[in-house]
Amino acid sequence: MSALTPVGAIGRTAARFGVAREPGNLPIVKIGSSLAVNMLPKSKIPRTGRIEPAPKNPVTAAVQSMRMPYAKVFWPNSNACASGLRFDDWFYQQNICSEVAEAAPRMDDIELQLRNFRSLRESQHRIERSVAPVEERFSDIENDVRYLHPWVQQVKKENEEAAAWDAY
Repeated sequence: MSALTPVGAIGRTAARFGVAREPGNLPIVKIGSSLAVNMLPKSKIPRTGRIEPAPKNPVTAAVQSMRMPYAKVFWPNSNACASGLRFDDWFYQQNICSEVAEAAPRMDDIELQLRNFRSLRESQHRIERSVAPVEERFSDIENDVRYLHPWVQQVKKENEEAAAWDAY
């Protein structure tokens, strides 16, 4: 046992570096932006207590509503489907969609590992100029589980709310 302090009170690493006392109630800093209503003066707080993001542009909403019916026709004959990717693997790519980089670590570890495996397997199929066996393809979008979609939507809502707070 160390002469400085009992190890159980502050932990072995702290005792090893000679920390003699247990740290007090230090505030825990949150990474990112804390979107609390108490950031504003009371005169500017909305009655609902929440600032809603601005409504979507009608052109953007129309394009997004037309995208999925097109994808249902396009997907079964696509190279990504032939390589064994699921729809969310192809639709949400980290180098294109910035929200995916923030949403992917929030997923279940097994889903993330399976996503990485499918990506590596797809790269291998492209190198070999081959396709995945039929039983390994996810060709039906209606029955495919959108495993990443809810997480990306949550990140988008958080980003919209943060932008609304910044513009308030």
